[in-house]
Amino acid sequence: IDNIINSRLENVTGTSTDPFGEDKIARILLIGLDKRVGQENGHCDAIQLVTVDAGKGAVNITAVPRGTYSPLPPGKGTTSSDYYVSNACGLGGLDYGVNQIEKILGVTADYLAIVGFSETLGILRNLRLPTTETLQWLRHRQGYAIGEPQRAHNHSTFLKQMMIKFVPVNMSKLDTALQYIVYKSVKTDLSFAQARKIIDVISAM
Repeated sequence: IDNIINSRLENVTGTSTDPFGEDKIARILLIGLDKRVGQENGHCDAIQLVTVDAGKGAVNITAVPRGTYSPLPPGKGTTSSDYYVSNACGLGGLDYGVNQIEKILGVTADYLAIVGFSETLGILRNLRLPTTETLQWLRHRQGYAIGEPQRAHNHSTFLKQMMIKFVPVNMSKLDTALQYIVYKSVKTDLSFAQARKIIDVISAM
């Protein structure tokens, strides 16, 4: 994870704290990584593209179900069930997986944010949400008629509700401290100043 974050940071020109481009849009690819003990790479278990349009005052959240078809590097796939985008990360490596996700979405993400199980539990605790129950709901898919697409949609809904509930209209020092704690729980190529700028834009909406 550190390698891909560092390589993306090396490609950044300038030191601007403004995360929005000329189009006033910031695209953040959020990946929930399922990394088991002994695995070199984790599966891309949750994939969400959060598009914040400062010009239009709108946020779009696009889900990519982890069972979406994706090619794999030669020699990596053995059965038909291997050719999922979650395995593009798990078998091909995170850098390869992100590349495949961007091909599926048809856009290149401006920023990358990666979170694992432990980090997710920590964020839920800091937000005073029920940790185990919330994570179980986020991971649940087998009880739905359409399975994984419903779970991916639930992830989008969850992110939307988190923005509505936890992005304050008027910022306080306490809000900034909590945001920094959550920020440090995520591996990202966004600086904290850039993350704060995005939060300010969402708050103004």
